Amino acid sequence: MANSKRKNRGNGILIAFLCLPLAVIFCFTIYYSSLDSVNKVTLSTPSADSVSFESESEVSFFVSMLKNALPISSAMRDVSGEDPVYITLHPGDDPLEYKLYPSLNLSGCLLIDPEGDLFVLETETAKKLLLRSEFDYLYSSYFLPTLSVVSGENEYNVAPIDCSWEYYKTDGNKYSYTPEALSDGSETFVILKGLDNYLKFTPDGEVRPYEMTDISYIADNGSEYSIKDISQLDLSFDTVLDVSFSVNWSGMNGAQASGNAKYKFKIIYDIPATITLSANELTAGDVLVLNATHLNESEEFSLKTALNTASLKFGMTDKSKGVALLPIGLANKSGEYTLEIITGVGSINETIKVNDRESTAWIPIDVTTEQYEEMLSTAKMQEFRDTIAAATSSRPEENHFNFETGKLNRPVGDKVPVFTFGQTINLGTTSADGDSGERICEGVVYELDAGTSVRSAQSGKVVFSGNLAPTGNTVIVYHGYGIYSYYYHLEELIVQVGYTLNDGEILGKAGTSGFTNGKTVLHYAISIDGVFVDPMWFYN
Repeated sequence: MANSKRKNRGNGILIAFLCLPLAVIFCFTIYYSSLDSVNKVTLSTPSADSVSFESESEVSFFVSMLKNALPISSAMRDVSGEDPVYITLHPGDDPLEYKLYPSLNLSGCLLIDPEGDLFVLETETAKKLLLRSEFDYLYSSYFLPTLSVVSGENEYNVAPIDCSWEYYKTDGNKYSYTPEALSDGSETFVILKGLDNYLKFTPDGEVRPYEMTDISYIADNGSEYSIKDISQLDLSFDTVLDVSFSVNWSGMNGAQASGNAKYKFKIIYDIPATITLSANELTAGDVLVLNATHLNESEEFSLKTALNTASLKFGMTDKSKGVALLPIGLANKSGEYTLEIITGVGSINETIKVNDRESTAWIPIDVTTEQYEEMLSTAKMQEFRDTIAAATSSRPEENHFNFETGKLNRPVGDKVPVFTFGQTINLGTTSADGDSGERICEGVVYELDAGTSVRSAQSGKVVFSGNLAPTGNTVIVYHGYGIYSYYYHLEELIVQVGYTLNDGEILGKAGTSGFTNGKTVLHYAISIDGVFVDPMWFYN
């Protein structure tokens, strides 16, 4: 009986073993039948969006390629760093996705099926596949090398003005290559003296040797320089150079590509700006002047500092000279401050000392409850500040006068102000919202005769003209270099936004609008990019 059981068990194992090939055949039959029912193929390469094929010939090509792929036990190379091509078959509602890692080595096109099994494409199939336009990206190392102008960390690609180029594909035939775009020769690139400046081709010229001919470097003053590369430029002045040359790559020694290209472009040879400070010791409310030489309008700077000031912006005063004004706001405490000026070639570090303004006693002013609520409350003051901040938030491009040769003038002649910049005023009242009544004079205030003319401190454009609760009829003028002048309490508004004033032109008359305590006054203020400074600084 036992022998009979062992015999039956042995027969079962034998039957299962004999049925295994049938199961494999059954699985492959289902698998291949699904391939035979494919009606669309989607191809997605690393260099382009997905494209779908539905024609019988195209679908047949991909299905045949996958059917004839040869199984392998392990990958012939590490493809973890490669981007695959996704081939998706659509036999119905359940698409099949394959990953292909193509190679210009015809025996190295690795295929991974939906189950994760490995295959390699047949050589002839791989050759046909790699001739398709979707796979042109694989030949990118055979295309015309990319020329770059390098200046320090900046790198600019340069397109040729003309090009003739051929390369080999896997069938052994030559194909023509045309760059995506040709230049008209007007491209301009900036290189800075003191940086590592050079021209380079990618792939590296040592890997793909080339010869440069017809080299020309001509400066805007007509001087011609006998050099082969921008690395050989070492000038003591800013200039613009017209650069042109031809480059030839030989097809000898088994080169996979060859041809020639012509280049023409301009280079701005720029000596980094030299910056000097007007002073190293200032008082809160003063203006720190930064003078720059070898400056051009395209140079960019930034400032790192704990100083309460505005951003660093230079305005041109001459062809290669400029000035930046840094306001020392009243919020700055006395002490030393470091200025780190970041340029295109590094940083400039300077230390300045800021002193407090001389302290003055509070000046009391009697204000009625009605006057406070109407013109001087916390809400009215905030509305006033928001309005003038909006009017001065964006520095206009135009400078209406030359800061190096011009100056700001007093709007009412040599009149002596009754309130000076930084003085503290006590309104003599308190309010339910906790307002202490303390106000800081951010300009100078003149008491004047009725009808006194108020003149523009310099030429400039009106950026605000309107009535504000604390300051009444108010005009704000932009002069350039970040300088705004403010004229409060005018009798009436006779200039409108957009109007351009000449230096010293009358823009109104002293008046009693806003809060003036019944007196005819002019409250005059100046800010640099919205940070208020002492107007008297400009007259010293």
